[in-house]
Amino acid sequence: MAANISGQNYQIKVRLYFDMTVGQDAANAQGSVPVCFGDGSTKDFQRSKTEQLPGNVLVCDYEGTHTYPSSGTFQISVSLENRTPGILNFPGSGETKAFFWTVVNTQVSNATPVLPYLVFEAGVRQLFKIELKPSVADADSITVKLPKLSKPSPGECGVRMLEHNYMYPNEVSSTGTFKIVPSVNQLVWQAPEVLGNYIFAMVVSEWRDGIIISESYREGLITVMDKPGPTVEIPPYESAANGGLITSTPNVKSAEVSMAIEAYPVPTETFITVKAYSKKRAVVTLQLIDIKGRVLREIRSGGPVISIQEEFDMRNLAKGIYIIKASNERDAVSQKVLR
Repeated sequence: MAANISGQNYQIKVRLYFDMTVGQDAANAQGSVPVCFGDGSTKDFQRSKTEQLPGNVLVCDYEGTHTYPSSGTFQISVSLENRTPGILNFPGSGETKAFFWTVVNTQVSNATPVLPYLVFEAGVRQLFKIELKPSVADADSITVKLPKLSKPSPGECGVRMLEHNYMYPNEVSSTGTFKIVPSVNQLVWQAPEVLGNYIFAMVVSEWRDGIIISESYREGLITVMDKPGPTVEIPPYESAANGGLITSTPNVKSAEVSMAIEAYPVPTETFITVKAYSKKRAVVTLQLIDIKGRVLREIRSGGPVISIQEEFDMRNLAKGIYIIKASNERDAVSQKVLR
């Protein structure tokens, strides 16, 4: 969270959640956090506040100030070592780095949106619905999307990258929906079926006069447990795509087709979006292949999935014909694309 004090001077707050059941030592050791300001400078922020939340979760705030040398757009970021282990939709979470970021435009006076604490409890096979109502200091509009988790590139102040081992919460059971309802900025999960801890991420974009003036990446935790209350019907599986919702999988007209792929736009000068569907839940591999059969890039789903959506960067490739291939352990499909 970043708030303009005056000129190019900003008050910045970093908020972290610690699972005290398995991470008490980490919480005790994290008395400060290193903050990168996006202008080549860094500073350690000291812990300023702690609060105990239900579920044995400790929330800690770290605060400080920074003055930018000039106006512009900057990414404020924090990279931390090991995440909490045992997250159902993020295999190997305990051995991965966390990366939190906010992009601010210092050409306008602004304070980024402030969200409520993002630690929740959900009932198994019950409708989970929460209001994402950020506090906005200015009369700016807000949109919320569900990206994959972020991870840092190598280096002290890395850029953000996608964490491909992450699965959306409803991909664990491959049933139901997990999505943002844009009109009311509600997060809805209909409905969790497997008990345990789940992590999710969201990006809150702040708009003024039709222009994005800030983007804030946030992560939250949902603990699914047995709770009293009515259960709901579980709808068909619908995959939440990177940054939004996949409302449909590639068209599969034949009952014999076990995989399908869709790549667009074609041709492209920049990025190509690839959407693949597997009839049976499986680990799916996406490959970008040149006309000579060489694999140029490869992305694997973090675990068994029914559908996957990713992007390939085509900007540095020569013009010509390429092949996008999707495969699991039994089947494969491909599509030709033009650069």
